Amino acid sequence: MKRYEITTHAETLNKLTSLDLSQLDAIYLGDPTCMDYSTNLATNLEDLKKAVSILKELGKKAYLSTFAVPRNMHLDLIKPFIEKAIHTGIDGIEVHNMGLLRFIAKELGYKGEIHIGFFANVYTHETLKVLETFGVTKTFLNPELSLEEIQYINEHSNAEVIFFAHGKLPLGISETCFIMEYSPRECEEPCEGMWLTSGKWRLKNIGYATLSGKDWATLEYLGTLLYRGFRTFYIQGLRESVEYINPIASIYRMALEKVEHGQDNYIEEGWIEKIQELCPNGLCNGYLFRRAGHRYIGKLFGGEELYEVERRERHEAR
Repeated sequence: MKRYEITTHAETLNKLTSLDLSQLDAIYLGDPTCMDYSTNLATNLEDLKKAVSILKELGKKAYLSTFAVPRNMHLDLIKPFIEKAIHTGIDGIEVHNMGLLRFIAKELGYKGEIHIGFFANVYTHETLKVLETFGVTKTFLNPELSLEEIQYINEHSNAEVIFFAHGKLPLGISETCFIMEYSPRECEEPCEGMWLTSGKWRLKNIGYATLSGKDWATLEYLGTLLYRGFRTFYIQGLRESVEYINPIASIYRMALEKVEHGQDNYIEEGWIEKIQELCPNGLCNGYLFRRAGHRYIGKLFGGEELYEVERRERHEAR
């Protein structure tokens, strides 16, 4: 049984070379939300070759991340690119779209790892069983699922569930770029995104996709997650800076190492302060406990302990 694996996304070669790869075991190369900028590793073959070479020299796994919402006009670019990318030495391909999944598995007969991305919105183990017939080996799940539901899917499927450990949740993706509609530009590099606010609510839009404003956090539950059989943990890195990803990945790795060595009280005070500094809009994890997604359940980060939430809800129900 493998120990554990920490993964993230790197959209460009420049970002990959700036990451502290000693804290990461695998990288999804490319931006599945946007094909407009030329440095995207999901469309730039020369940069992809260099990225794969860097990861291979370090003993890390390299996964190609494919465009999540392709239309027919994109296929003439995407299909030949994937065919060429397979020969770069990638370990697998992340797919969000059923059409591309069929092309990769059936038409190309690809035998490497195939991962289902979070924009595919997998909710059940029955869905995953169908996807397994296309050679799927790992999957992200819709973030609205509870911990019990996620565990059930992981235990009743041959494909492994990738656990969303930390970062802004992907809430949706469209066929048009929100940022381009309001501020036309030439796209040479990935844009920083725009914040959408309404009262207390904040969301982050990165063009074609919308992410949560708060950061999903599971740091204080890593012991439970390892005990329940999860081994692959994802740090959401799309359109996040290396100054965000590097310390988050480092904290989660140190925590997992402590848990693995049997330490119950594995969280250090400095980690809490650092995460709060990096996540100024607050933290959330409510979906894991069948609560509203924007809530944080836990004793850290000013959260609510689960039994206290249940006690209050029972009282209000009377």
